[in-house]
Amino acid sequence: MTFAFVNLICWGVFGIVWIFGAIYNYYKAPTVRQKRSDWFIIIVAWLIMHFIPSHYFTFMRFHVFWLQSIGAVVLILSTLFTLWARWVLGKMWASSAVIKTDHQLVTDGPYQITRNPIYTGLLGMILGSAISFGQGAIFLSFIVLLCLFLNRIRLEEQLMTQTFGEQYLLYKNRVPQLVPGLKSKS
Repeated sequence: MTFAFVNLICWGVFGIVWIFGAIYNYYKAPTVRQKRSDWFIIIVAWLIMHFIPSHYFTFMRFHVFWLQSIGAVVLILSTLFTLWARWVLGKMWASSAVIKTDHQLVTDGPYQITRNPIYTGLLGMILGSAISFGQGAIFLSFIVLLCLFLNRIRLEEQLMTQTFGEQYLLYKNRVPQLVPGLKSKS
């Protein structure tokens, strides 16, 4: 099994689940009451990634089988973690920071490990892909996505605090934001 095949399977399954989940939520999820958008940041991130030539990162290429194997394992585990988080979130999932009618605060499953397991999983998937392919340009994607996700987390946590108040603050103090086991002072 090649590393490209592992990447294709993981990202393909992720894409299929996300598309079908979005369609399902479009028809079945509660209506959106409050929304915060970050499309500007997404567009800027895409422009940065699109216009930086990949040959600038040739110095970061490597082909070390054992390291690429570790990357493939990270990719597989991160994909499973992301899909688990999406499944547990169910109808409360949205592509941007929103509050839905009768919104429920999800704190079980992977949400006991990190407050943002989908972002944690996606970052792990990008990192796993970068290592398994041995491509430095993918590491830039990781950094850009980390910045994007940190902004999205800020917006989402504002909405969660406004909506759930003390319940969310207690959850926030108990569960790390992004990296399992790493408690912040936020």
